[in-house]
Amino acid sequence: MRLRLRPSLLVSLAFLSTTAFAANNKGDPATIAARQKIFGAENVDARSGDVRKDKVILSWITNASFAASVKGRVVLLDTFVTRLEVQPGRTPLVIQDLVDVKPEAIFLGHGHFDHADNAAYLSKQTGATIYASPETCDNMQIDAARLAGLIGGASTVPCVSLTSRGSIPGSEVVTINQLERVATIKAFKHLHSTNTAPQDTSFPPVVINTPDAGVCAPPCNLADPRDRDMFPAGTSQNSVLDLSTSRAGQGGPISIYYVFRLHGGREFTFAWHNTSGALREGCALPNNIPGTSPPQPSQPGQDARGCFGPEVGQKVSNLMEFLGPTDVELGSVVSLGFGINGERDVVDYNSHVTPKIFIPNHVTAVAVESSSLEWKVGYRRQQDTMAIPAEDRPELFWLVDPNDYLRPIVFDVNDERWDKSHRH
Repeated sequence: MRLRLRPSLLVSLAFLSTTAFAANNKGDPATIAARQKIFGAENVDARSGDVRKDKVILSWITNASFAASVKGRVVLLDTFVTRLEVQPGRTPLVIQDLVDVKPEAIFLGHGHFDHADNAAYLSKQTGATIYASPETCDNMQIDAARLAGLIGGASTVPCVSLTSRGSIPGSEVVTINQLERVATIKAFKHLHSTNTAPQDTSFPPVVINTPDAGVCAPPCNLADPRDRDMFPAGTSQNSVLDLSTSRAGQGGPISIYYVFRLHGGREFTFAWHNTSGALREGCALPNNIPGTSPPQPSQPGQDARGCFGPEVGQKVSNLMEFLGPTDVELGSVVSLGFGINGERDVVDYNSHVTPKIFIPNHVTAVAVESSSLEWKVGYRRQQDTMAIPAEDRPELFWLVDPNDYLRPIVFDVNDERWDKSHRH
């Protein structure tokens, strides 16, 4: 495979050794409480606040956002929180919980609000380094300057640009050293989901239906009608202090795929992506220059429909395979093309990542709250209609809101299931 490897990224102000990280948080009652709430009391030392160093622990904080402890190193994967309110309600956490958990880094999959809201605020409050595309980093600085005018403090945040501006998806692989000596992180630009790819005629369509007057046949992107009464709305965080991200520039749909590979032992590996594009056609969400008519693409190699072409889709697919074997895939189960090709693109990602376990996400934005099991029905039907053999289907850890919020998913990194000795 021919691709350009960018030099490893070293950010001295944010790179913390395991020892220093533990010392900085030792005995902080707020940190202990937040980490026990998010990662489980059984996984957090009640005196120091340290999280277990023999496990990888993932805790769903809504949509595609997770708090992760990688052998005790705490990071956030996206920072958006669905129905973020000033008091715990349907969503059982508040923004201060994410401040108090003291992440050392924030990884953003792309810059849309349902992924990047709250990121600049959390970085300002904790010093966490943000990793994102350069275009998303631009918006992090816009957000930081706006917040400085509201709450004071620095008008910038540490944000590391992971890819070159205007680079083609799949053309660069970046090494991130933030979690060394515990894990190496690789990242590359992939494809945002899209509704511009044509209908795939190679198999019968299995679409996710859209309700008409509150009714449609399953699978349907439909909320449970009881949800509103069971979980009354509270006061939204943004009505008190607006932590949303800027919509400026072109960073919204520019998407980054991350692979975390632990050192030693079984080399436990997990991949995280918060969107799933049309690999077969090489199409992503259009990223045109606002106000142009006819629409003019902002990104080299991308047309006005968002397509780069099948060869780019193949490059991205090859990278997913090249950076394997992957034990756990945390991936978006929602494609904007759900009314055209259903969850085909999600299944295609699975086929190239080939995880042992798939943890679907993005089921509380675009996918409406309480619709998660509708998407599970669609996903299973999609596998059937695409004739995916049973032995090639990953084990599912399906997430259902709000039950699975803050329910720690714990992986023993030394489990024989992750053995890769036969791959060397």
